[in-house]
Formats: sequence, C-alpha cells, structure tokens
Amino acid sequence: MHRSFSPHLCAAALVLACSAALADSPEGGSGPLASLQAAYSRAAAAGERADQYRALFAGVFNRIERSHATDVDMAAFATAAQRAIDALPPGAGDPADVFKTAVNTALRTLDPYSRYLDPASQRNERGDSGGSFGGLGLEVEAGGDAVRVVAPMRGSPAALAGLQRGDLIVRIDDQSLAGVALADAVARLRGAPGTPVAITVRRPGTEQAFTVSITRDTIRRQLLRWSLESDVLVLRIGSFSGPVSTALQQAVGEALATQQPRAVLLDMRGNGGGLLREGVATADAFLGQGEIASMRGRSAANQRSWKADPTELLAGLPMVVLLDGRSASATELVASALQAHGRAVVMGQRSFGKGTVQTTFSLGDNLGALKLTTAAYLGPAGRAVQQVGIAPDIELVTAPAEAPSADAAPARGALRIEQSRCAALHAIPDPALACAIAYLLAGDADAFRAAAAEYR
Repeated sequence: MHRSFSPHLCAAALVLACSAALADSPEGGSGPLASLQAAYSRAAAAGERADQYRALFAGVFNRIERSHATDVDMAAFATAAQRAIDALPPGAGDPADVFKTAVNTALRTLDPYSRYLDPASQRNERGDSGGSFGGLGLEVEAGGDAVRVVAPMRGSPAALAGLQRGDLIVRIDDQSLAGVALADAVARLRGAPGTPVAITVRRPGTEQAFTVSITRDTIRRQLLRWSLESDVLVLRIGSFSGPVSTALQQAVGEALATQQPRAVLLDMRGNGGGLLREGVATADAFLGQGEIASMRGRSAANQRSWKADPTELLAGLPMVVLLDGRSASATELVASALQAHGRAVVMGQRSFGKGTVQTTFSLGDNLGALKLTTAAYLGPAGRAVQQVGIAPDIELVTAPAEAPSADAAPARGALRIEQSRCAALHAIPDPALACAIAYLLAGDADAFRAAAAEYR
C-alpha cells in the first residue's frame, strides 16, 4: 500500500530531523547510532557519497522513532544494522549498497513490510501509482532464491517471449537472485522502454535453465476489467495502485448501457492491494451506510475511521466477492467491509492477512525513501485482518471436500465446495469464477449446494 495502504513527506523536513539527530551523536561520539556510523565508515569506500549516506542514518533513526506503528528499540535496531555491515569486507563497499544492506537488514527485524527503497525502487513505486512503467509485463512473487512468474500480461514483452506461469527467474543480466529481495529483483526487471534485459529461467519439468533476452516496453497496468457472464456483471480488479474507484464508476456505467445485470461479481483474486484511499472508496461504492474501516497507529494522524455515504452502486443486486490466498491489503479491506455488512458473500480461499498500512517518506533527492509500517487497519467493529485474513463464506477447494478435523480451526462459513464441480454448472474454463457465477444464478447457498452435489 502507498499509504499503501502514502503521503510523500517533504525531504526538507527530514533533513532538519537528520540535523537534529546528528547533533545528539557528533563525530567521535558514543551510543548505538555513532557506533553504527563508525562501522559504516569502515565498510564503505570513502568519499562524498559515503559521507552523505553516513549522515542519513540519523534521519532514518529519527523517522523510525517518530513514525513506526510500534515503539522500536533503536539500540537493537542499530545492532542488527551493524551486524550486517560487519559481515562486509572493509573499505571497498559501494556506499549506497552498504547503506541499503544495513538499513533493510535492520528493518526486517521490525515487520515484513518496512523497507528502504533505493532511488530505482522509489521510481518504480511512483510508476506503479501512475499506472504505467517501463518493464516486461510480468506479475511475479517470491520463490526462494528466484522470482516465480504468476502470470505474464497479455501482449506484453514477457508474453511474446514465451514466459509462462510457474517459470522461475534465477538470474537477471547474469546476476543471481539468490538472497535478493523481491522488490530489488522487480527493480532489476524494470527499466527504460526500449532497453534489453537478459533473464535466466528454470521451467518446472525441464532439466536445463535457459536465457532469453527481452526488450522492455511501456507497461500500462489495467486496474479493472469488466464483462457480462450470463447476466452477471463481472468486475475484475487487479490492483488498487491507481484510480480504481473512477474506473469502477465508468465500468458500471458502460455495463448498464449494455444491459441490466441480475447480479454482480467482484473478482479480486491475486490482488495484492495498493492505495488505502482506493480500497475505502471501492467499499464505499457498494455500501449505503455503516463503518468501512478504521486505522490505528501511534500518531494522531494515524487514528481515524471511514463510514459509507448514502450513494450506492448497483444497490440491491446479489453480490459475490471472489478471493484467494494472494488477495491482500486493500483487497481485504473491501472484502471485510462488504462481508461484515452482509452486502456480499465472500467465496474462494482465506485471504493473505495483511492488515497494516505503509507510508513512504522521501529521504531527499536521489537518496531513496523509507517505506514504514505506520498503522494497522481494522474492519467494521474492530475486526482484525493482520495474520488472520478474510475467511470465505463459501470455501472453494481443489480436492474433494471433506469435513475438517476436530482440532482444525473452522472457516467462518460452513459451506465447502470442490470447485471442479462448477464447470458442469457454468461452462467457462475458470472453475472458481464458474462457481461464483453458478452461486449467483442459483439464488442462494442451499440451491447452489444442491446443484453442486449432483456432480460428484
């Protein structure tokens, strides 16, 4: 989330904070910050750039102390960063790389989502928010010491080069991805349109890895697609990284100009989230009243809640929200609100469980940014999402549905359906989508269960 679930703070304000913090740890001083800065000076190649990054540690400390969602033991933070530096050879490290290694190692001790963005990663994040970027057109996820392809975008350079779902990217321009964070790997894949990148791929079921050279192009993220399936309006939201709420209003208008749907399906499988405001606005679009979500952090700016306004899209139409294990963040906010108010039936698998808000703070020109977890968000009535996720009302399983064991945590909904049965109910190649449409056409859970039970 960009108050990613993010306001970019003025760099000048952070520089002032740096100066104040440095005054508390002057050159040759003592304490965790001074010790860390001394270790940095020993590891980084000397020069003006090293001096700049060395001073920047104070600004990082100040921002974390002021803005992280939890109270942070800064002595322990400094120790984690220094240990990362002490493992590096002395005197030869690129100043930016040493700084990045130290800060990101320490940030990982705080939570899974806080991280330092080098200038390239910061540009990528801004490009994501703008809806277009230079790259290959790949949806990827972490895959051990590789990056796993989730899906290539149709017509993208990656698709035209033959990359497939499940491919493992192990090297980029002859640099191994072992130990490389997913965000850094993505930054390497992206670049100016027209520039080439060589990627080495291991494909499941094949013995030999292969290398393919691909020319980057301008990738325009399609936030929302709509279609009509058997009188059901299917709204596929792939990301909340741009103006989804505007696209949603436009899509519904276009659909209604075609025909009046009987029901609506919000497909958010694989949607990892995006902007907090877009998640709130999307939930609000389908609710006429009630609490949407609340945010809780240490600062007053991170204590607030949102309520729905009376305007509601497609009011009264039956609705399903389709989720899977990769649905996260702003997606979970939307699903939680619609489920809690009885506006939609949630179907699929339990979602990822990311209920925290990140804010991006610029560190200055060409110095990157800090992306910090600054708050947690909660669904209506204080419903937690972090590490819990959204349990579906109707769980879709790939194996024959069996009763859960006595010691297993039950899903929120009691209905479990083997999704392969739904192909007989609604003939489309996507079984989960077929189940959701079949449920909406059946009219209720009992009728849907009875129809699905006929196909064993």
